[in-house]
Amino acid sequence: MNSISRWINAVVLFLFAVLLFDKGLELWSLGTNVDGDGIGVYFFALEINDRVPEERVPSYAIGFLIWSLIAFIIAMFFVWMNLKIRNKTS
Repeated sequence: MNSISRWINAVVLFLFAVLLFDKGLELWSLGTNVDGDGIGVYFFALEINDRVPEERVPSYAIGFLIWSLIAFIIAMFFVWMNLKIRNKTS
């Protein structure tokens, strides 16, 4: 994997982490204040679940927040590897 592809992977994963974090915060702020039986959860125009019961919304929010943290850690790993290889060759 060359330097440019590592930087691209880091940027894409960082943006993915930000979008996951945003969705997690959106669901967290919604809490259990939903209309009817539940809500539909969508991410990147993909339906994750069309009827999430209101008591399960906080667990979905925590799931999105955890996955955003994982994506951020992997993105930072790509940045670290790129900087490590750059310093080694210099």
